[in-house]
Amino acid sequence: MLQSNFIEPADSAQQITHSHDNRQVLAAMVALTEMAVVASSSYLAFFAYHLAVWGGLPDTIPYGWISMYLALIYGTICLSDKQYDFLCAEWNRKAHRAALALALAFVFALAFMFITGMVTSYSRGTFLAQFAIALPAAVFTRAALLHAIDVGRKRGHWNSRGAAVLVFPGVEKPTQLLEQLSSRRDDIRQLYRLDSTNIELQLQTILCDTRTNQCDAVLLLFHSDNMNAVTRAVDMFSEMPVRIQLLPAGMLDFMGCSRIGCFGHACVFEIASGPDWVLDRFLKRSFDLFVAAAAGLLLLPLMLMVAALIKLDSRGPVLFKQTRHGYNNGPIRVLKFRTMVASQEDRQAIRDDPRVTRIGRILRRTNIDELPQLVNVIRGDMSIVGPRPHAVWHNQIFEGRIARLARRHNVKPGITGWAQVNGLRGETDTFEKMRARVEYDLYYIDNWSFAFDLKIVLMTVLSKSSYENAY
Repeated sequence: MLQSNFIEPADSAQQITHSHDNRQVLAAMVALTEMAVVASSSYLAFFAYHLAVWGGLPDTIPYGWISMYLALIYGTICLSDKQYDFLCAEWNRKAHRAALALALAFVFALAFMFITGMVTSYSRGTFLAQFAIALPAAVFTRAALLHAIDVGRKRGHWNSRGAAVLVFPGVEKPTQLLEQLSSRRDDIRQLYRLDSTNIELQLQTILCDTRTNQCDAVLLLFHSDNMNAVTRAVDMFSEMPVRIQLLPAGMLDFMGCSRIGCFGHACVFEIASGPDWVLDRFLKRSFDLFVAAAAGLLLLPLMLMVAALIKLDSRGPVLFKQTRHGYNNGPIRVLKFRTMVASQEDRQAIRDDPRVTRIGRILRRTNIDELPQLVNVIRGDMSIVGPRPHAVWHNQIFEGRIARLARRHNVKPGITGWAQVNGLRGETDTFEKMRARVEYDLYYIDNWSFAFDLKIVLMTVLSKSSYENAY
């Protein structure tokens, strides 16, 4: 029997349609407000800069029209990026994209002036002043408007038409799945639990209900053995002006790294881990080379001093080399400053380990022992940021016991990582410690961004957690 759970019932279809119209008006008002702020702040920056520096306003270039042109480009970019799409569940997470849109607007404006020959008259000081003032103005305006819209939503000034969620047989605990997706309650208008008997009739009933309630979308939660019913449901609901969304319940952990790709002329559901686009790989590799080279030159005197202290402190080589798993499970030779008695570094260090030398204990607590891995980064074996590489024997202990352990190697291992800056470093002598580290590493892989790498690098230097459990 079909079970229907109302999450956020509508008062009437007329009220929903009116709410839908209000959202279009609201989106237009937000767009026009932001464009007005960009234009006015850009012109104000020009006005203030020339009065302060030159004591008057120039008449060689129409800065007023340029400010309006910047605002128009900004609004066009935001519209193209669907930043004003209030039908999208992600609309309230796009505040930071206002800064990116404005930066692109300035790039396009400069390109236009270069083509038309106006760039020679465009004051560089004015450009910097406009960017310095318009950027925070745009971001602050976006944040303020999103806050005001959220307050209006909570007070009932406008409501989302929401989605009808269809839970197919075999999907357990759908409410928990939806909570895991961080969906708001007003995103879900009605939830239906289907059983395996007479699904066709159940779908017909839901189709009628959905027409009456006028939902924005229909979300199908299903398993692989429901494909025939899912295909029929897609065929039926395609007759309505709604978005049909498919969510394989068994693949929820992979949704963060999924996208729509192409195979030939067909669109496919694509799972990608870590930086995959050419630009992403270029940014990450360029960042690795720049940081490794700069840090190597800057810290060369320190590393030479450390090498001398190691030789004076105990007998043996300065560097310790160990084979570890790298990208795609390939073996790599990882370099470290030797911190233990020679020939006794074949096991993971434990607290108060007697094998650790006097200078080695200091190197471990300050992470200085990892500095030779800058050479691994330059060679391309490692990255500045990524999952920490484990010894081959260490991975073999947990292989088969922790799901998706090998996915850590879908990106290059790093000198520092998301797990380490959250205190998950040092000895992994228990299943729980290793699983926690793997979970953090997989989160990094599935949510990679260049900004995320920068955050981890800063946390490595500044965060107290990155020095915990170092012994």
